[in-house]
Amino acid sequence: MKIVLMILQMIFGFLFGWIPDMNDRMSGEEFEQYVQEILKRNGYKHVKLTKRSGDYGIDILAEYKDIHYAFQCKFYHKPVGVAAVQQAYSGCQYYECDQAVVVTNHRFTAQAIALAQTNDVVLWDGDYLERLKRKANARSLFRRKKDLTALPIHPYEPVIEVLLEHGYASIELLEEYLNYSEEKAFYILDDLEFHDLISEVDEYGHRELYFTSYEEVIHQLKD
Repeated sequence: MKIVLMILQMIFGFLFGWIPDMNDRMSGEEFEQYVQEILKRNGYKHVKLTKRSGDYGIDILAEYKDIHYAFQCKFYHKPVGVAAVQQAYSGCQYYECDQAVVVTNHRFTAQAIALAQTNDVVLWDGDYLERLKRKANARSLFRRKKDLTALPIHPYEPVIEVLLEHGYASIELLEEYLNYSEEKAFYILDDLEFHDLISEVDEYGHRELYFTSYEEVIHQLKD
């Protein structure tokens, strides 16, 4: 009965735009479909699964704001290592995409994080995937009563969008995606840290996000 209810929840959830919670018993293929749905609901275009064999380490191809992404999905019960980063990097080149991404329900080893920074591979861990799911559900038929479009436009809006997309904050992100100067990027991140929206910088130059939506940032900056 529990399995039947779970299946019905997933079917009706997807029909009405509500993405259900991740199932720990998912197969690798089901996880790819789960990620595919999250990408679609977050505005990614031309989202398609690659063929099961000979995929060159890439499971999903998608486009977002004229950037072509190659995703490798890893449904693991342990941290994802360097092999996934290497495969995603090579597969991205094969498909001639702009950005390689490894996405998992778990987290990444320190070695995988270091290699990803060297090879410019984006890493989405389970926490970031959960934030993307919540963001998608906010736009569903069962969305929250408060309309996010009614929120005021803040000068930091493009910054918040970039940070939410990548799941962390850094000067390099703002320099690369928004063409900000190092001084301007530092000032903005310092301001966000002052308002307890991001953490202090770590040894890799990254900062953890303490928010999961634009709405949270606006309310925090008002206080």
